[in-house]
Amino acid sequence: MRKVFKLAAKNQDSKILAMNSFAKDLSAILREHPENLTSLAKKAGISRPSLYDLINGKNLPRPTTLGNLIDALDLSEKVAQNLRDAHRSERLRTTRKEQDILLREKKTLLSEISDLLLQKGHEISRSNHSGGPDLILRSGSRRTPLHVTPRLTDHPNALGHLLNAMHGLSASAGYVCVPKLAPTDRSYLHLFSKYGVKILTPKNLLRELK
Repeated sequence: MRKVFKLAAKNQDSKILAMNSFAKDLSAILREHPENLTSLAKKAGISRPSLYDLINGKNLPRPTTLGNLIDALDLSEKVAQNLRDAHRSERLRTTRKEQDILLREKKTLLSEISDLLLQKGHEISRSNHSGGPDLILRSGSRRTPLHVTPRLTDHPNALGHLLNAMHGLSASAGYVCVPKLAPTDRSYLHLFSKYGVKILTPKNLLRELK
């Protein structure tokens, strides 16, 4: 089994630079470990394919899984700490990367929705306050906050954000605009509507504002 792992690792040499730092450290540890992957995966409480995903950098383990893996490998404190540090560093890097992607997607979506609203003759403005709504729909003296996001990841927080904006504008309604309603979004529709907030796609937002 160890020979199989070494062969697989050799075949991955051309991809090694694309691997994350945690995967590189874990691969190096496993190459020198006397036990086979099946045995180590079983000790760590994960499947063998899941262990391969960690080795190849496809996934990062949860903290509890990382702890189980360190125990299964019976690492020295120094080596274990190095692996924890690599894991922490990679999680931070991945989180920042995801945030950067989300921000770029949000800017694009916000620009597209702004153009759509203006083309349809709606008056819009930006909030002057940090943390305010992405857009404010204006109709006479009425102001309605609009939150734009590529995807909702924290529905209670999004609802709280809109309610604060509605309070600041003395508005009785608010909108969250997403490219497409996910199943989780649909499960929150009733709760949001109780507070005068609707989750809508751009198409449905335009229909709502007619």
